[in-house]
Amino acid sequence: MKRSAMAIVAASALVLVGCSANTSAGSSEPAKQGDPIVIGASIPMSGALAGFGPLIQDGYEDAVKQVNDAGGILIDGELHQVKLVVQDGKSDSTASGDNARSLILDEGAIALLGSVSPPNTVPVSNVADVERIPMITGLTPVRAWLAGNTDGWKYAWDVFFTEDQMTQTQFTTSDLTETNKKVALFTDSGQDGIVMGQLWEANAPKLGYEVVTHAEFPVGTTEYTSFINDAKAAGAEIVITQMNPPDAFALWKQMKALAFVPKLAYCEKCGATSAWQKALGPVAEGTLSTNYWDASEHTDNADAQRLIKEFGDTIGENGDMSALVAAQSVAKVLLDAIATAGSTDPDAINEAIGKTDADYAWGHIKFNDQHYSTIEAFHGQWQGDKMVPVDPKFADHGTLAVPVQGLQ
Repeated sequence: MKRSAMAIVAASALVLVGCSANTSAGSSEPAKQGDPIVIGASIPMSGALAGFGPLIQDGYEDAVKQVNDAGGILIDGELHQVKLVVQDGKSDSTASGDNARSLILDEGAIALLGSVSPPNTVPVSNVADVERIPMITGLTPVRAWLAGNTDGWKYAWDVFFTEDQMTQTQFTTSDLTETNKKVALFTDSGQDGIVMGQLWEANAPKLGYEVVTHAEFPVGTTEYTSFINDAKAAGAEIVITQMNPPDAFALWKQMKALAFVPKLAYCEKCGATSAWQKALGPVAEGTLSTNYWDASEHTDNADAQRLIKEFGDTIGENGDMSALVAAQSVAKVLLDAIATAGSTDPDAINEAIGKTDADYAWGHIKFNDQHYSTIEAFHGQWQGDKMVPVDPKFADHGTLAVPVQGLQ
């Protein structure tokens, strides 16, 4: 992804109150330059979730650049530049965990930034807790993340939607058009696939829908013919999936080949970034996917508007901007916590993260005692090269298109 030139921004909460970025506390003398503060991130630059990697990296780098352009972080009279070390988690649980250890033990990271989805984020969270190093992540559904440590996370923090809220939005969005209320579920064996599949099964009848088939399969499955035929035979007019993008590419192509044209088709996680539209082209048209940030809700946030200006032309109007904004915001939370702590001590930083209660480009972030802060999920639909908000909460934005044009 082409990196946009970053504007030099004024110092914010990252400079301690009463001090300029270039002077030490209580003195007009220039602050000394200290050693760089190292933070690390393992993100998927390759593998099934590689569509997220460059977006997360851009967000993390933007937050770090803001701090460094403002002079750095002031600790005990010394200004410290921030060094971000990024390693490729390869969309793999083992690699993600190994990278987290390497970033702490070999690179000297005093804190970590997270990945995307529970299979990649939970191993990093576990390493953070074992090594007693703070870690903050976005883009990881809360319930599945919490299940990764039944004793409760101590040094890991998450900002994202809860599956309880998200798994109702498919049905409330489906209420916008007339269907027979019959749903076919396709969920993989990943943590989020398991959790969301169970919740869709539970929520459907409460919201007036019926799950007529539920295909469950291992991550990496590429043959779906029998599942598709079952859904067709059951008369399903709504398809809801939770899958990795490459697996879903195969599913959508096979639905097209088998002339299965539901009125609505949701591709959760798989359809979230422009990798979906780029890989499938016209077949992607009309796919619905959960989104978690819309520019119209943040017109009064200067940082959000700056990100739109700097990245909007490159990224476009789709879920890519949401991923970048999410990454940038959680990175700023971490950097703000280091500045607030005035220390590189992990426990002091961890305590400061827990006290976060502020507005960011993503929205207001405030953690509860289970170490998460919630963002509300809503739905967008791929219409051309844009993901148009069509959720009921955005009734004035776009119109839900039915049936799924790309599958006709």
